[in-house]
Amino acid sequence: MKTKISSIFNTPADRAWSAIRESKTLLFVTRGFLGFQGAEKFPEKWVEGRTEKTRILFFGVIPGWNHQLHFTEISDVKREQFTEEGGGLISQWNHLIKVEPINSSQCKYTDEIEIRAGIFTPLVWLYANTFYHYRQLRWRKLINSAYKIA
Repeated sequence: MKTKISSIFNTPADRAWSAIRESKTLLFVTRGFLGFQGAEKFPEKWVEGRTEKTRILFFGVIPGWNHQLHFTEISDVKREQFTEEGGGLISQWNHLIKVEPINSSQCKYTDEIEIRAGIFTPLVWLYANTFYHYRQLRWRKLINSAYKIA
């Protein structure tokens, strides 16, 4: 199953894209909903071709399964990042992030996710929809805060 969620952000596309490349941004936009054990070992900036292994922490504290994120593509030209992920119940969680300029001070941010989790796919899809709406709300908070996004 697939889902696609987009938002318009009041920040330049290059600025949003630069923030996407940083692991601390992932930690900020997922905080409260999802955490990652061992995140202190994540690189400062994501690296194409690299695989990061972590343990999912629901709501930042409840241990879940071991999870793997493989950074298949990081394109500064297209402003796209694609990860192939999975672990636990989830055999496939492919995630594409795209940033498209609208004008000099706004961009369109999109999360596209393809999920396979056997008979649990509909439940995981529902979770993903909730999670990515939450992430995009956290992105707005990030953009409107004193926290530097690049």
